[in-house]
Amino acid sequence: MSCWTWIAAATRGASGDVQFTRRTRGSTLFVNPLMAVYFTVRLDALAARSLYLDRLENTLDMRQVALHIEEFRDELTATRTPHAFPH
Repeated sequence: MSCWTWIAAATRGASGDVQFTRRTRGSTLFVNPLMAVYFTVRLDALAARSLYLDRLENTLDMRQVALHIEEFRDELTATRTPHAFPH
């Protein structure tokens, strides 16, 4: 199943183990309700609001990205308590 099918299911309000087409019957397919955002977000607008985008400009791999984001978060004085997303 393509990611577009998952996004379509999410934009219709589906979430959890969703059997969206006949091809997926009998399989486990987790549709995250946040997948709808993939279809509706403007990446340029999202990037413009990033407070650490300048730190990521010259990164070469995901380890560097993660390190810069972690350093940024360590500098914050007020953060939200992390919560696990239920699967």
